Amino acid sequence: MPRIVVTPTGTHTLEELFVAGRAAAQRGDFRGAAASFERVAALEPQGELAAEATFLAAEAYDSLHEHPEALKRYELVVERYPGHPRARDAAVRGVRLSTYEGEWDWAGRFADRALEHARELTALQQIAVYAGKALESVSHDDDQRASGFVERGRNVVERDGLDLAGRLPVELAPLYYALGEVRRLRADRIHFDVASEFPARMEARCQLILDAQSAYSDSWRAYDAHWSLLSGVRVGELYDDLHRELMRTMQPPAAADTDDRRLLYYGATRLLYSVLLEKAHGMLDHTLAMAEREHERSPWVDRARKTLEGIRTAEREEQASLERLPYSRAELEQALTEMRTRLRDKSGEVGRGARGAAATPR
Repeated sequence: MPRIVVTPTGTHTLEELFVAGRAAAQRGDFRGAAASFERVAALEPQGELAAEATFLAAEAYDSLHEHPEALKRYELVVERYPGHPRARDAAVRGVRLSTYEGEWDWAGRFADRALEHARELTALQQIAVYAGKALESVSHDDDQRASGFVERGRNVVERDGLDLAGRLPVELAPLYYALGEVRRLRADRIHFDVASEFPARMEARCQLILDAQSAYSDSWRAYDAHWSLLSGVRVGELYDDLHRELMRTMQPPAAADTDDRRLLYYGATRLLYSVLLEKAHGMLDHTLAMAEREHERSPWVDRARKTLEGIRTAEREEQASLERLPYSRAELEQALTEMRTRLRDKSGEVGRGARGAAATPR
C-alpha cells in the first residue's frame, strides 16, 4: 500500500507530494518545492524517493541562493545515500557551492566524496573537484599539494581543449584562481630581511606576483562576477603588501654615507615604489566598479573597499613624505635614473666576470 499523507488541505500519497514538488519547481515556486521534497524525505528517509527528494530540495534552495541550506541537503545525499546515483552530483554541487562561499574545508570534503566516483565525472566536474581540493590545500598553506591538484585540473583542460581563445567555462575560474593562490602564497614567503640578498629576492617575488596576476586574470575570462571580484582583490593586495614590506625594510646602500645622500635615496626609492600603490589602486577601482555593475554583494566587496581606503591613506602619507624633502620631483627622478644606471653597469660587470670565469680552465 502506498504511504498516505493527511494534511489540512487534503490526502496525498508520497508520489503525489513528490510530483507536487516538481510542479512547484517548474513554475518557479522553489520554496514550495523544497517544502514538498523535504516532506517526502522526512516521512520515509529510506524510501525509494528519499534520495532524489533530498537532492531536489537542495537544488531548490540553490535556486533561492540560500547556499548554506542547499549545502546541508547535498551533504545529506552524500552521507545518507552514498550508493545512489545522485550522490556523485550532490558531491560535485557541494564542491562548487563551498568554493563559491569560501568554505575551503568543506570544498575539500565534498571533493573527496566526488573523487570516489572519479571515473564517472565529466571533464568539467573533474576540474571543479580538483579546484576544490587545491583551495582546501592552499587554505592550510600547503602549496605543494595544492599545486598538484591544480596541475591535474590543468591537464584535463589541456586534454579537452577547454582553454581556447574567448570565454571560458565558469568551472575554470576557481581552478585558475587556485593557481593564483598557490603563486601568491609562494610570493608572500619571500622577505627582504637580508640586505645582501635583496636584488635576488626582489626579482623572485616580483616574478611570482606577475605569475599570480596572470593566473588570476585567466579566471576573468570566465566572465563570472564572483571569481573576478576575488581575483581583482587579490591582485590589488599583492601590490599593496609588497609596497608595505618594502617601506618597512628599506635600507640605504653603503654609498649613501651622508645625510644628504640618505635623504635623496629615501626620496628616490619612495617615488619608485609609489608605482606599486598606483597599480593596487587602479586594480581595486576597476574591481569595485565591476562589482557595482554586476550587483555583487559578497563580503569581498567590503574587503576591497577597506583595502582601497588603506591604499589611499598610504598614498597621502607618501605624498606628504616627498613634499617634506628638500628635493623637487625632477631631482628625485634624476637620482632614480642614476641609481638604475649604476645597477645596470654593476650587473653587466658581474655578468662579464661570470662569463670570463666560466671560460677560464681550472
